[in-house]
Formats: sequence, C-alpha cells, structure tokens
Amino acid sequence: MKKFVSWLDGPHGTLLRDAVVAAFVGWLTVSEAHTSSYGLLPDGPAAIAVAVVGSAVLIVRTRFPCTVALLATLVQVFDGAFVPIVFAVYTLAVKRGTTRATWLISAWSAVALLLPWRPGLQLSFAYQFDGPDVLLVLVVPLLMVGFPLLLGLWVGQRRQLVASLRDRTRQAELERDMLAVKAVADERTRIARELHDVVAHRVSQITVQAGAYTMSSNTETAEFAEGIRKTGAAAMEELRELLGVLRREDAEDGDAAPKHPQPTLAAACELITEATAAGQHVRADLPDKLPEVPGTTARAVYWLLHESLINAGKHAPGSEISVSLRDHDGQLDVRVANSVGLPRATPVPRSGFGLIGMRERVVLSGGTLAAGPAPGGGFEVAATFPKEPR
Repeated sequence: MKKFVSWLDGPHGTLLRDAVVAAFVGWLTVSEAHTSSYGLLPDGPAAIAVAVVGSAVLIVRTRFPCTVALLATLVQVFDGAFVPIVFAVYTLAVKRGTTRATWLISAWSAVALLLPWRPGLQLSFAYQFDGPDVLLVLVVPLLMVGFPLLLGLWVGQRRQLVASLRDRTRQAELERDMLAVKAVADERTRIARELHDVVAHRVSQITVQAGAYTMSSNTETAEFAEGIRKTGAAAMEELRELLGVLRREDAEDGDAAPKHPQPTLAAACELITEATAAGQHVRADLPDKLPEVPGTTARAVYWLLHESLINAGKHAPGSEISVSLRDHDGQLDVRVANSVGLPRATPVPRSGFGLIGMRERVVLSGGTLAAGPAPGGGFEVAATFPKEPR
C-alpha cells in the first residue's frame, strides 16, 4: 500500500490522477455547455470543442497552474461552464500560494463568473438586482472561486509545513548521527589515553623489573624473568598497535592499518609453542603443510587458539590441552579441548566476552563455531572455516 501511495505522489501517478480529474471535469463541462444559457458560443460543435479542450488542459494543471487557470476562465466566457474554474483555482492556490498572480487570476475568475456572457458579446442578466438577486450574485463567485482559493492556500501551506518538518527531522537525525560519531571518537580517545597512561605504564614497570631479574645468578630465575620480560615486551608492542588503531583519526596519512603483519596460520601454530614454553601441557595434531586460507580465516584461527589457550590456563590450570587442525573437503576444522584442571584457591571471574569475540570473528570469516563443556569434563571449542574467500 505504501508503494502505491508513493507511486501516486510521483510524476506518473500525478499525471494519471490529473488525467482522471480532467476526464471527469470534461464530462461535467460538456453537459453544462449543453444546458447553460450563458456563454458567447451557442450550443453546437464549437461550444463542445471549447469544453473538451478547456477540460483537457487540466492534465497539466500542476505544471502550469497560471496558464490552466486562465484557460479555464475562457471556458466560462465561451460556454458558461464553471467547473474547470473550481479545479484550476484550487491548483493555482496550492502551487503558487499567496502570490500576486494567484490573487489577480482569482479575481479575474470571479469577474468571469459574475458577468452574464451572451452570444453576440451581450451582457444580459436573467434576474433583477433586488435583495435576493444581489445575494446570489455574491454567493456564486464566493463558492466557485473563494472556497477553492482558501482551501488551496490551506493545503499548500500544510504541505510546506509537512515538508519543513520532514527536513527538520532529517536534519535532526543527521546531527544525532554526527554526535554519535563524535561520541565514539571521544570515547576511543579516552580509552587510548587510559591505556597509554595507566596500562602501558604498569606493563613497562613489569618489563623493567623482569629485566633486572634476568641478571640474577640463579639460572632458573633468570630464565623465568626473561620469559616475563619477553612477554611484557610483546604486550607493549601489541598495546602500541592498539593505541595506533584507536587514534587512527589523528594519523597524518589517515592509514588505519596496524604496524605489524596480520596473524597467519603459522603465527597461530607458534602460539602452541609459546603455550608449551609457558608450562601448559599442549598436544598438537597439525598437518605437515599448512593450507592456504583467506586472511580473515587465518586471523580468526589465530585469535581462536589465542583465546582458547589463555582460557584453559586461567580456568583449568594443569589440564591436558589438545589442539587439532584438519584440512579436508575445502574446509579447515579447528578443535581445542582441555581436560579438567586443578582446582584454584581463588576462582577466576568469567566475563563471557572472550567467547563472544571469538564467535564474531568466526562468523565474519564465514565459519561456524561450537563451544561448551566436553562430555568427559573440561571444555571444548570447535570451528569450521571455508578455505575459499566468501
């Protein structure tokens, strides 16, 4: 229904509507030309032709309201038919509003209705100018010209008001969107400032202190401190990259790309080595040759392994972790499962955002994800990715 109403308001719908109005007015005008005692032309083919042409021009009344209104008054003069004037004056008031042309043409239309045009350019009234006749003379132009004029002015002003309100609503929506974008940018800047001033400072302190312990005479302590130092340095690099992404609006070249290459399947497999070096019990089942996959898939696999290994270390310390990558039938299956770990003295809070982010990355790469408790205890994450770009 909305599409039909929108089509009626379009150029083709307006033309069709005006054509229907012109046909209806033409039928009334021809009938009036036969019966009216006024008009310069006697009843005959000439009077019928004027009635038809004067009604047909109403098809273009929305495009040429002044011209059509003047032609409608000629129908009254020659045939004594007033119906075209009613529609022409209404359209003129809607389209032109309270302009000089509107008032002049409306006044001429009222005069054309008042004067009793007779064949042979004679003016002859069929009534006497006493009280009732004078009232009739005033009522006819008031109904046939005044009412359409006032109604058209009201409709035109209402349409302008509605259009103005729509423009204001559209402008308000644009301003709202701009404020939302600005709020997001301000929030990103605030987060970046806090990361730089608080988190980066703390991580730097940890890295410096761990670097000091690497000089210890105890080999085991030095190696453990070196691992902490490397992890802290890597965290600082990732934090700087994150700050660059958050502050990409301030970059001189406007490039929002990160400084380092995006994660690959090889980098994802290195996470297993790092987790093993950190003390986790990881058993990996990987193909001899890593398959070629789209960049989105590689990044999703990387962060799936990253999040799964971290979660296993936090929530199930000491558990046995199995990681498998299988390439078959144009798909890449990734599975990470861990057994029940050792109980913790202090439970680690669960935010749930890790699984949400993991699922979003998998879906964006065109894959599917299933995560939940394993049948024999522990937790399992399984995902299937397409090897071809989406």
